[in-house]
Amino acid sequence: MTEDDFPPDKAARRPVSSRETGSEWQHTSRNLPQRRDLPAFQGSWSWLVLTLLSLGVLMFVFVAWQYLHDEPRGADDDLRPLQALDQTPVIQMPKKVKQFLETVAPFPSGTMPTTPPWLWETPTLSRFFKGNGAALDNLRDLLEDPDWHAAHASWHAADLGSDLRWSVVFVLKQAESAYLSRLGQEEGAFMAAIDLVNLAKRLEKIWAWPSFYSRALEAQELAAQTLAELLKQTRIPEATLRQYQRQFSLCLPSDEWLVQALGAFYLHEKKLLFGPASGEPLDTMPGGVQLERPRRLFFKPHSTLQLFVDQFRRLRMEAQAPLANTGLISVDNAISMHSQRFQPNAEGVAYCTNRMSAYRSLPARLGLAKARGALLVTLFAMRRCVAEQRTLPPSLESLRPKYLLDVPLDPFSAAPLHYDIRLGRIWSVGADLKSQGGAPTSPPMSDDKEPTVEIDIGITSTD
Repeated sequence: MTEDDFPPDKAARRPVSSRETGSEWQHTSRNLPQRRDLPAFQGSWSWLVLTLLSLGVLMFVFVAWQYLHDEPRGADDDLRPLQALDQTPVIQMPKKVKQFLETVAPFPSGTMPTTPPWLWETPTLSRFFKGNGAALDNLRDLLEDPDWHAAHASWHAADLGSDLRWSVVFVLKQAESAYLSRLGQEEGAFMAAIDLVNLAKRLEKIWAWPSFYSRALEAQELAAQTLAELLKQTRIPEATLRQYQRQFSLCLPSDEWLVQALGAFYLHEKKLLFGPASGEPLDTMPGGVQLERPRRLFFKPHSTLQLFVDQFRRLRMEAQAPLANTGLISVDNAISMHSQRFQPNAEGVAYCTNRMSAYRSLPARLGLAKARGALLVTLFAMRRCVAEQRTLPPSLESLRPKYLLDVPLDPFSAAPLHYDIRLGRIWSVGADLKSQGGAPTSPPMSDDKEPTVEIDIGITSTD
């Protein structure tokens, strides 16, 4: 195919004049962007970029401030316990307690039986009891000391309450009581149990470490269970039972002690957070313990301390509130704290949540201790009535005023304890606030939903 095969394009072959060429160029040039418009367009784009960058910088600064800024330390004077520090120059009691714990011999086989000591075989009781003769003598000496100087700074030097041998001590006193009871030495058995509740009261007053309060509740529970078992079959006369009832009543835990103790526990956490910078006396710094707190972007010490302030204030309110509400606020709050992730103080929230887990159960545990105490005081009165009148009272109200000054109230319901003369039981509605006729357990009162004691009227006289 050649060029001759295509028809000629006349327009293309027509000569173009210079006038036409210039006219077309002018027409085309009108459609192109004028150079004088380019600087204005570039200027508006530059302002937009600068504005966006400025907003980005401001946003970054704001976010950085949120994550780096720590709020100033707030007021916490309302959390301080009313108990003043003991100004005695030097005390020996912490040293004596440590030496006493070192004399406690573990169970011979290395594994403590899971059943209560009054269910052990007599040879087992005898070996455990006699193998700890020195420890029992040392404990008696400690309990005879009228002043433990519970508010002295020396208790802060070491966390003696966390010593695992305390559990052995408590079971040892139960074993002593059970062993003496089998030997027919009933008064000695009661005194061993009273010693245990007396020890619980001594530990309850030491606020230097939270572990002491937990040990006190543990000892109080075991003492109440031991006394309940002894009262089921006692032949002791009414006058002697009255003395034991009074001694036991004087050692019962109270709301006010927990309220004050929670303030001391807050100061403990404050010292762990800031050490000497907390502003607390240097001789009350927790000895041998310095928690490694997070040193990260998401941990703010002062904001974390404020979390502790809010939590301890809430717990102190719960300690004084009706037990029907106990635990609800703390549990809900713990859940909400766990859900706050990726926030400026996330590590501080996690730290506070972890540390507070040991404190949240204290109001409920105190409620159970008070319920057991009320049941035991009532059981003492019941057995005194049986020992003197040879009959069971028709109601708890009939025990007033000779055997009870006032009928103890159930701390869970703020109503009188339940009593069924046919079943021979006294019980509390417990943590679930529902009465189901009592639920006897072994050991006694071990069911937190229905703490129960049995009167056991099989032995009702001193003949």
